Amino acid sequence: MQNNSIVCFAGNDWWVHNPLTEKQWMRALARRGISVLFVNSIGVGLPGKGSPYILRRLLRKIKSLSYWLRRDEGVWVLTPLLLPLWSVAVVRRMNVFLITLQIRHAMKRAGMAPGIFWAGLPTAALLLRQVPHRQCVYYVQDDYLSYSTFDNQMFMRLHEDHDDMLRAADLVICASIGLVERESQVARRVEYVPQGIHPVFLDHGLTAADSIPNALKDISRPIIGYWGSLESLHDRDLVKALALRHPEWSFVFFGRKMTDVSELEALPNVHYPGFLPIEDIPRHGVHFDVGLISFKQTEFTYYGAPIKFREYLALGLPVVAPPMVEVEKAYEGEGLTARTVEEFSARIREAMDSDSPNRREHRRQLVAGMTWEASSEHVFRLLASLEEEA
Repeated sequence: MQNNSIVCFAGNDWWVHNPLTEKQWMRALARRGISVLFVNSIGVGLPGKGSPYILRRLLRKIKSLSYWLRRDEGVWVLTPLLLPLWSVAVVRRMNVFLITLQIRHAMKRAGMAPGIFWAGLPTAALLLRQVPHRQCVYYVQDDYLSYSTFDNQMFMRLHEDHDDMLRAADLVICASIGLVERESQVARRVEYVPQGIHPVFLDHGLTAADSIPNALKDISRPIIGYWGSLESLHDRDLVKALALRHPEWSFVFFGRKMTDVSELEALPNVHYPGFLPIEDIPRHGVHFDVGLISFKQTEFTYYGAPIKFREYLALGLPVVAPPMVEVEKAYEGEGLTARTVEEFSARIREAMDSDSPNRREHRRQLVAGMTWEASSEHVFRLLASLEEEA
């Protein structure tokens, strides 16, 4: 590649978050000899005053800022100093000035010539004219336009910045089929690159015949299970209705409780065993009878691409979810969707009745090639193709 450098305005933080997709891709590109500057999230908003996450997010950001500019695993990582009030015009101009200075300093220190401007969040549109680059890539991993509907959150300029990025980008990479269908109406070139699966889920040696972990031993089957953070998107009303309707089913949710689930915990067939390190999830999850995506029905979930959909399939699990384009279209017949409690009840029963060892192995094979390495290779080919089009 002649475009031998990337300034990546990431949608997450290198030092704080789990190794999410952009981090995996930038690691892989750096191993190919590309100079990468990974700019930790400059944000699209901030928690509202009623949010329970203000202190946690502040402490995490202070920790990240303490590193400022540092090289890690062959990647230069910058946590730029800025003010979070993007909606205030004078602050926005000041942030653009401050971030530009820091980016130019980091590029000079890393010996980077202008190459690819990578935007992993819409706010990066404000830096397009300030950061020298030859080509522009916009990675759309979520339905950014629906962020403003989140509980206790304040998000600014989403529509303006998102539209600017779609029109400016030489290439738009989308994480879900729904986003591809929507963004293709505006962007010049859109490509579908699903997120890679963590290697621990791709161990085909794990089966439901393995010994049952202690956390599940006293829970009766069938188990309708979930793993992941339990935040405001967790549909507690749906879970309560299903649990009351089906006392013979057990509902198990592994993850950090970031919303009040006390009413659900009081039900005898609903269980919140706590957080599991990602390395321990497969040996628990393989004993689920159904993988449930217990998200509220919103525009965000409809267009989303939760990695847990493919993690469930990697363990051979049937999947039931609210309406999501990705679940309905990515692997036809292997993701069931429902809108009402009655439909969820029917789809879960259908998933269990149609399950079999052969069906589980088929699901595993569907996603067997969805490794981080494979998705990184896909991205590398797409970036290389930009030069051919130039």
